[in-house]
Amino acid sequence: MPLDDSNAKLVRAIIQVGPGNFSLLSRLTGIPPETVRYKIKNQLMKKGINVHAIIDASKFGLQRTIVQLKFSEKYHPISKPILQALHELSYLTYYSGELMTRQYYSMFQIPIQYRTEFVEFLDAMVNFGMLDSYAVRPIVWINHMSLRPEYFDIARSRWDIDWQGLKLMDEVPKIQQTEYSGIGFDKQDLLIATKLTSDALATIADMSRKLGINVKTLQYHFSRHLLERQMISKYVVRWMGDIESSRKHRIIFGRIYAHDISKTDMELLRRVIYSLPFSWSETISDNRQLFVSEVCIPVEHLVYVQYFLNNNLGELASRIELRTIDSSSSMAFTTTTDLYDSISESWKYELSRNIARLEKLQEVYR
Repeated sequence: MPLDDSNAKLVRAIIQVGPGNFSLLSRLTGIPPETVRYKIKNQLMKKGINVHAIIDASKFGLQRTIVQLKFSEKYHPISKPILQALHELSYLTYYSGELMTRQYYSMFQIPIQYRTEFVEFLDAMVNFGMLDSYAVRPIVWINHMSLRPEYFDIARSRWDIDWQGLKLMDEVPKIQQTEYSGIGFDKQDLLIATKLTSDALATIADMSRKLGINVKTLQYHFSRHLLERQMISKYVVRWMGDIESSRKHRIIFGRIYAHDISKTDMELLRRVIYSLPFSWSETISDNRQLFVSEVCIPVEHLVYVQYFLNNNLGELASRIELRTIDSSSSMAFTTTTDLYDSISESWKYELSRNIARLEKLQEVYR
């Protein structure tokens, strides 16, 4: 598609500066501010394109952690209420089932001071017979990728990829070890972050009405804390397809896995993943034990994706796995603000209370 297409320009500008300042986006793209507003809030979403704010969890003292859960046969039918409880009690922010495995892939954001209590809680779930097994993988690097407009005709809602000519990227972002800097935050910062996580287009005025907090107070926290301290790591623009395509399974939401790979193999895999137009993210756990990339693939491109992986990964291709996400068993949450104590200005983790809640769940569903 033409690189000067107005929609493509707008997508690139949103990736650069975020979606909130229509005047700035207008200056960057040459599109009138009201047209920018209309395109973002109406046209792009109708094309299956969404904007997401990515919050830097480490700035809030939280460590992103992958936990692969296998529920016991007895508790698998009620796994969703249990996972909802894990959100309320234990910092779960995302889960999804995976077809053919009967396992859940989940993401937790754990306060770094409560990592031991968190594992003890999972052990209790095993002892109660709720879980057959679990695997905890602390994340050392995660990066989110945006739609690349050169491969997607936004006006026609159509992917246009020359698979024969698609080349590997020469360079990919450098992996940086996550640091928990302890920059400090308060409840207002957390409330703004959670609102932006659920709606990247939310304005300060919107938040003020919903939260009952003065506009100037929220604007101060947004500007002086979230922006100056880089608590919003980036904005990403993603193609997710329209609802009808998802319902009719014309889109495959999946994950590419690799386990225990060398540094050299990791470098090659990352170049391939970043070159793939359908990649959403890359996640790397400690010591390269696990590499995961989320992908969103139109069904008609699935075989081309497999050929691309096979032809570019060489022997490594036999060691990766593409699993399909069960979108009917998936849910994303914001970090629950109920687990933050405003008085002590700290996170809390009440292990004994959490275990007591598990016992009550056992009684209800026994």
